[in-house]
Amino acid sequence: MAEALKNFYDDKALLEIGSQFSTVLAHKRPEDWVQEIKRKDWKILELKQRINRIAEVLSNSLPKPFPKAVSPLLKISKVLEKKFPGTQRFYIIFLGETVEISGIDYPEEALYCMEEITQIISCEFSIREFLIQYPDITWKKMLEWSKHSHPGTRRLASEGSRPRLPWGKGIPGLKKDPEKTLSILENLKNDPDEVVRRSVANHLNDISKDHPDLVISIAKKWMGKSENTDLLLKHALRGLLKQGNSDTLSIFGFPKSKSAKISKLELQPKTVEIGKHLIYRFEMKSEAKEPTLYRLESKIHYLKPSGKFSVKVFQIEEKEFSPKETKVYERKQSFQQMTTRIHSPGIHKLEIIVNGEIKAKAEFKVSKQLAKK
Repeated sequence: MAEALKNFYDDKALLEIGSQFSTVLAHKRPEDWVQEIKRKDWKILELKQRINRIAEVLSNSLPKPFPKAVSPLLKISKVLEKKFPGTQRFYIIFLGETVEISGIDYPEEALYCMEEITQIISCEFSIREFLIQYPDITWKKMLEWSKHSHPGTRRLASEGSRPRLPWGKGIPGLKKDPEKTLSILENLKNDPDEVVRRSVANHLNDISKDHPDLVISIAKKWMGKSENTDLLLKHALRGLLKQGNSDTLSIFGFPKSKSAKISKLELQPKTVEIGKHLIYRFEMKSEAKEPTLYRLESKIHYLKPSGKFSVKVFQIEEKEFSPKETKVYERKQSFQQMTTRIHSPGIHKLEIIVNGEIKAKAEFKVSKQLAKK
């Protein structure tokens, strides 16, 4: 994925970016920008390094000190916004890093820039260094942003302060004590923008990995306030649901599954070649005397070369069963090699889980792919 993304910055794209820079910083021609960005090592740079290079080149050409750069930088942001609309917006992700590089010694002016630029392209990664170096002013600003009129700025308040933001710098102490983010999330829990609500859900999911009881208590307080918030919580607590956390299951109406019966679990084939599929079937019956809500999942224990297992939970269905209702399920599981999961030969395990409880299990073998004749 990163390999494909970094190649977005080909000569054509760089020339277009340079052309937009030159509309504001006219002392350089578009070709000059490209030459300065590429240098001799461009081909060996990975995606993040290429983003950083473009940000460095732009930063070096902006007026000094940074307060003098605010106006031209925001003008450049606007012309880039028009030139790279929609799905092409990723090209200009370097803008946030430009603010970080140029404005790190001028937090007030830099935060103002981020407030504007994040409405064009997210500054979630660049805001982290300001939370580290200037916590008081930046946390205050983040809380203000959670009430901002623009959804991009409101999202930055949540996304930029996530305790476990993927690829983001760690904020010292935040995983241990996420208290500072809770008032931000409170302001955004029923945000009119779905993208903002999704950020809140991911933020809560981050917190749940270190403080499950805290997130459960928040969920109990928020649950039932609105349909949007209920959906947000379902996404936020996905990790705890997959863990079979009983308090989380009860919040969403999934009782202990004594009445759920799984039978006739069958696996085909018994030996799965790497690159092919496992098919598993089973029958689910509710022996409850009243309609009952069930969450059905499969859990696969993938054998690793070390002899240990990597566990992955797959949701099958959430369904209300009538008394004595029976349903047959059939699912297909791929064993294609992926960058995120490398399959190893050996004995693997499959479990069928209902409302957090293991109801059936079986073993199967994974073998190396046979050579084609």
